[in-house]
Amino acid sequence: MKCVYCAVRTGSLTYFNFIEFSTTANLVLARMIEWFSAKKLFLNLEKKTNIFKFVTNNLPYCALSIGNKDWYREEAVHLKFLGIQIDNHLNWKNHIGQIIPKLSAACYMVKQIFHICNNDTLRSIYFAYFHTTASYGTILGGNSSYSKKIFTLQTRIIRIMVDAHPRTSCRRLFKKLEILTVPSQYIYSLMSFFFIGNQEKISD
Repeated sequence: MKCVYCAVRTGSLTYFNFIEFSTTANLVLARMIEWFSAKKLFLNLEKKTNIFKFVTNNLPYCALSIGNKDWYREEAVHLKFLGIQIDNHLNWKNHIGQIIPKLSAACYMVKQIFHICNNDTLRSIYFAYFHTTASYGTILGGNSSYSKKIFTLQTRIIRIMVDAHPRTSCRRLFKKLEILTVPSQYIYSLMSFFFIGNQEKISD
């Protein structure tokens, strides 16, 4: 006897009324289970599933629970998607808190080897270990107030690379090393995104 297994990857519903949304979501799940059973398919409800919704501070919080019979899932406060920690308020605190240790480790590594490397080597190390981590997802959370922590670490590693005093202004140091600041990288990423998007629309 052959068994066919099928796991539902993504489900999306959009409603402005929370009660209507919750009722419809549970109804859709029940219909899905019926459909899979009728087709002799196995719906893997035990697979790790995240229920996620974005909330605003000016609206009362309402917990969302979706399930069927003995299977229920509560909503997640935050989740990891493509390496980015997303929370339901979109303040990026969790994501930035996750990458801060990696950026601090990059600062420590450069501090240990800067005296035996030239500027080109240090720039390569910076872009490999600091820039790639700091700039990933910056188009989404680059305007968050928590991104100031990333900029603080960036100024630290820049001073380390040129052996400057901790209180030295970094304005000319960024120009000397030809490295964009975190806010500048955010603006550049946004401009690149919209430019590439417009070019694709024009080509279509």
